[in-house]
Amino acid sequence: MKYRTTKDISLPFRIIPLVREVGRTKMEVKVVVKSNFKPSILGQKIEVRIPTPLNTSGVQVLCMKGKAKYKASENAIVWKIKRMSGMKEAQISAEVELLPGAEKKKWARPPISLNFEVPFAASGLKVRYLKVFEPKLNYSDHDVIKWVRYISRSGLYETRC
Repeated sequence: MKYRTTKDISLPFRIIPLVREVGRTKMEVKVVVKSNFKPSILGQKIEVRIPTPLNTSGVQVLCMKGKAKYKASENAIVWKIKRMSGMKEAQISAEVELLPGAEKKKWARPPISLNFEVPFAASGLKVRYLKVFEPKLNYSDHDVIKWVRYISRSGLYETRC
C-alpha cells in the first residue's frame, strides 16, 4: 500500500545552510543536516545536493561524515551519507572558486535538495488492523504472519539559502 500526504508531517531532517560570498571570485558554503527522530532509528540513503553558480571553476570540499564531490555537469556538490542515526548532525564545508566575469546579474540561489529514507511513518499514520483474505490461494487469517514495514521517502524536499 502506498499513500501520500502533505499535512501534519514531522520532518525527519532539518537543513541549515550558510552561504557567504568572499569577494567576486570566491564563495564559502556550509551546510548542516540535523536528524529530528529517535536515536534508535537510522536514516539511510541520504543525499544532499548543494547548487553552485554556473561560473564555478573549482570546489574544495571538507566533510566529516559521508562522501562529497563536485559534479560540474550538474553544477552541484553532491553529498552522500549511507546512514545517520536520530538526534545527530553532520556538516559539510566547501570553498567555491568562481571565474572572474562581467556578470551583472546576481546569482539566484536555487534550493538545496535532500533525498533520504527513514523507517517510520513521518505522517503519523499507523496500521491498527490487518486482515488477510485470499480465497484463490487458500490463505486464511491464521496462516499468515502479519507485519507492517513503515518507510518514509523524501519525495521533493528542498530548502532555500
